Amino acid sequence: VLLTTAACVTGVRAATAPLHLLNDRDDTPLCEQCQEYAAQVLEKTKEIKNEDQLVDALGMICDDLPAILSEPCKQQIDKNKDAIWDAVKKIDDLTPKELCAQLTLC
Repeated sequence: VLLTTAACVTGVRAATAPLHLLNDRDDTPLCEQCQEYAAQVLEKTKEIKNEDQLVDALGMICDDLPAILSEPCKQQIDKNKDAIWDAVKKIDDLTPKELCAQLTLC
């Protein structure tokens, strides 16, 4: 669910994710889905100038999810928007896999 939405962003760093995080859950459906949406998020962050724009952009990605996931995705965004914004400012050099590892989804 959209990075379970940056769900647990507690200090995403611009540096590479710790190796143990990259290997924990690589083959799970959640990791695969996270990477798919992380790629979209990383692309959209190039256009985002403030937290409100970020919430709107992530909300549109949540809208593309199956109905059962869309609302939980939006709730995670609302719950974690400050941490997500802080993370967005630091993720320029991360790959989708590294971002998802930082979010503990891979």
